[in-house]
Formats: sequence, C-alpha cells, structure tokens
Amino acid sequence: MLATLSLAFSLLSSPVQTEWIETDAAPIEVMVLGSYHFTGGGQDLHNAQVDDHLAPERQAEIEQVIEALAGFAPTKVMVELTPDYEDSFNAEYQAYLAGEHALTVNERQQLGMRLAARLGHERLYAIDRASGMDFEGMMTAADEAGQTRLLGEFGNFNAAMPDVMAHMESGSVAARLRASNGPFVHDSHGLYLTLAQMGSADAPIGVQEMGTWWTRNLAIFANAARHAEPGDRLLLIYGAGHKHLLEQFFEDAPGFRVVDPLDTLPQ
Repeated sequence: MLATLSLAFSLLSSPVQTEWIETDAAPIEVMVLGSYHFTGGGQDLHNAQVDDHLAPERQAEIEQVIEALAGFAPTKVMVELTPDYEDSFNAEYQAYLAGEHALTVNERQQLGMRLAARLGHERLYAIDRASGMDFEGMMTAADEAGQTRLLGEFGNFNAAMPDVMAHMESGSVAARLRASNGPFVHDSHGLYLTLAQMGSADAPIGVQEMGTWWTRNLAIFANAARHAEPGDRLLLIYGAGHKHLLEQFFEDAPGFRVVDPLDTLPQ
C-alpha cells in the first residue's frame, strides 16, 4: 500500500500527470468572511468587546457592509451553526422575510439573514461542527514538562492581544471586519502549532487538541463543499480564528477559488 502511494505521488510530481484534476466545470468561488462576535461574547480565547449593534448608527454601518457583500453576489450564504439547528434557523429566516421576526444581534442574523434576504435566497446553510479546546490542560501539561519556550510563545501572544483587540474594537463595523480579515489572522495561526507541541510523546495533549481543531475546520470545509455546485459563489460567515484553515482547504481543493473579502468590504 505504501509503495503504491509513493508511486502515485511520484507520478503527480510531473505536470503531465495532474490532468485528472482539471475540469471544464465553472470554478466555485468562496469568500470566507472572518467575523468578530456581534454579541461581544463567545468561547474564543480572546473576544472583542463591542457596543450595541442594534443601535441606529451600527445598523446603518451593517447596512453598508450588506450592500458591499451583495456585490459579490453569493449564491449560497453559510453560517457558524451546526446542521441540527439549520431547520429552526431557516424557520426564523422565513419569519423574518414575512415581517414576523426581529433580527437578533448575532452576526448570523445581522449579516447572514439580511444579506440572504437582500439577494432573494430561500434559505441559509448551517455548516459548523461542535468542538471545544482545553487550553488549561495544555498549559498544565507544558508546565509539567518544563516547556518554557512554548509557554513563553503563548505568553507573548496573550500579551499582544490587548492591542490587537483594541484595534478590532474601534471604528465602524466595516473597519472591524477588515481587521478580522487582515494579515494578523494569518500571521497568528502559528500559535496553533505552538499549542500542538505541548505535552509529551506519551501524553500528546497538544496534538490531540489541535487534531480536534483541524478536524472541526475540515468538517466545516466538507459541509460547505457538499452544498456547492459548479459556478456557485459561497459566502461563509465565520469566527476569524477559522479563516486561515478554511481558506487553505478551499485553496488546495480542486474546483474552488478563494476570494479575498478585503477586496469587497467598505474602507
């Protein structure tokens, strides 16, 4: 089996041998819109503090974002919600279309439902996979293993976050979303690989926790991809921490093309 795989990858190293990937089908464009949580809460290690996004000023700013995203003309809007909640979420969406539901402050509704309604979509897609992350367990394991370098890298990240959060907490909704999709999101992804090293070969808690994180994002990718058809334009509205892996998966997958939201979001 291993010899077969080795031969296969050797053949793929030749440009002539990658023709199986090529297709005449129209590419599926994907925009991963990294978002902060409009509620101000969340289960992330660091969460931005936000004001009332139902206030008139913020509602006007959200409308500007919706207008800009409509220019991408997504054919399917996908949100950070597990599939078992999709029916109830879409029932609320139908109630909203009928004028019988007031949108909550959550970005799934403020961005997802408003944009889908603007574009005349019949439904939205719930594509998440639930999982957690045991930061305390990883820190304890690293401390017990004397992994001072890893703890230092994690400490440096945490020390930098107040300034990052302050930047993301200032300005308009569009400015905050631009910050949530900027270079820092990709540059900071190495932290997950710092966490992966925590523990030992016999008790690799970091590998286990990061494996769960990678699996969650791979499942999100697969859930989205299953709904996609050639020529679709997918918009994924997701916590910014997912952006790096999701874009990587879509960039590597045949038939997909990633679109940068910074080219669409208002300045």
